[in-house]
Amino acid sequence: MADHKPLGFFAAWKATDTWYSASEEKKQEFERKVEDIFSRAREKGVKMHGVYDCCWSTEWKYFTFWEVPNLELLEEVMEELSEIGDINMYNAQRHFVGRKVRD
Repeated sequence: MADHKPLGFFAAWKATDTWYSASEEKKQEFERKVEDIFSRAREKGVKMHGVYDCCWSTEWKYFTFWEVPNLELLEEVMEELSEIGDINMYNAQRHFVGRKVRD
């Protein structure tokens, strides 16, 4: 049986005009939904390594890096985030996925 190698997931993003024009109530509701999705993902084994401000070095505002046990779980989390408007409604994003090759 082959060794299990987790996926690395990198996301960079910046807010869209839709985010800036949303009411504070809508923003707070959205942020609660994101945190609920993240909480469930962590319970299923996703290791989230924080959010970093990178606006001084790139056109993107933030980035994050996760370790994900398998592609199916990553797809599940991305689908949930898409459904609430995280991907390309409130945020323009770039995603990269790769397999860990060595420690």
